[in-house]
Amino acid sequence: MKLKFQLLLVLLFAISCQSTSKSTSSDPAKKDEAAKTQEASKRPKSNDLTPRGVDVAVAPETVAFGSCANQDKPQPIWDIIAKDEPELFIFSGDNVYASTPETKPIGAQYKKLNLIPEFRRFREHIPILATWDDHDYGVNDAGSDNPEKDEARREFLNQWTYVKDSLSKGQKGVYHTKILGGVTKKSPMLQIIMLDTRWFRSPLKKIDDLTNPNKKFGPSDDKKATILGEEQWAWLERQLRKPADVRVVVSSIQFVAEEHGFEKWANFPQEKERFLNLLRRVGPKNLFIISGDRHMGTIAKQDVKGWGTLYDITASGINKFADLGESDKSYIGAPTKTENFGLLKINWAQKKIDIQLRDSANKVLNEVEMKIR
Repeated sequence: MKLKFQLLLVLLFAISCQSTSKSTSSDPAKKDEAAKTQEASKRPKSNDLTPRGVDVAVAPETVAFGSCANQDKPQPIWDIIAKDEPELFIFSGDNVYASTPETKPIGAQYKKLNLIPEFRRFREHIPILATWDDHDYGVNDAGSDNPEKDEARREFLNQWTYVKDSLSKGQKGVYHTKILGGVTKKSPMLQIIMLDTRWFRSPLKKIDDLTNPNKKFGPSDDKKATILGEEQWAWLERQLRKPADVRVVVSSIQFVAEEHGFEKWANFPQEKERFLNLLRRVGPKNLFIISGDRHMGTIAKQDVKGWGTLYDITASGINKFADLGESDKSYIGAPTKTENFGLLKINWAQKKIDIQLRDSANKVLNEVEMKIR
């Protein structure tokens, strides 16, 4: 009798599992939920990790960069980036997505990111520098009026702990800089300037065009409107006057492109011209911009009269990408409409930089070469 009862229990369990399997496979929502559960089960149980610190004594030869990483979705691209053996990775914003009620508190989203196995391995072996954009700032398209910015800043500094030691006393926002190398007169020096395009930014000028949902914002009419704020502008000029052989300016939003209707420096014409005038006045050589935000990869070029050629390389995103059919007269080649990351290959001896956009298969999709003058 006991044996029959045990056999009956086994039969009922098998029927139950089969029923659940059929229900899950026939219901897309349940199938998606099951996939998320399976993915979550693979993640480490502990949020603690030991990030690799930046070696400021050496100017790197290989630097990777990217943006737009949704913590609720897989991020296998980190293992691909690691194969290129970068000595540094630069996160240019939207490092997590925490701009909706269901993605609060922000700190919980960073915990999810740190539990993604590929990211965890990457961060433990490769140093990361970071700034933020709107989604890790807490509110979509937000600027200085963001009511959550103090909390966002606190969580940002908890996640990227090195930034705390990189800020000036009493400084607002998260802008900071690192100079790598230059320990001897003959060793090269790389300067990385991490801008904050959120904390001080004035309100955007919204465009109500129901016929074109991709045209959200236009150029501001307010001549006092700002992106960086006076405090950060003064700091930026001081940084550009420091000695460096190559300079990377990190802006979370695109600088060069002007034709699309989303966030960009061109929404604040006076601020964009102020940056160009700063280049003309100070004259920093071998400077280019890397940016994020756009969920696609682009290389844009602008000839700046009285200074030289300015490149803006957008790498976006780690796992967030879209095809908006977008183009711009400044773009070199077609936009990259898949997962992508950027790679700087700096040949200090031959005085050149190969700037590349690569996909999740590590294939070079677009590139440009800069001479180090």
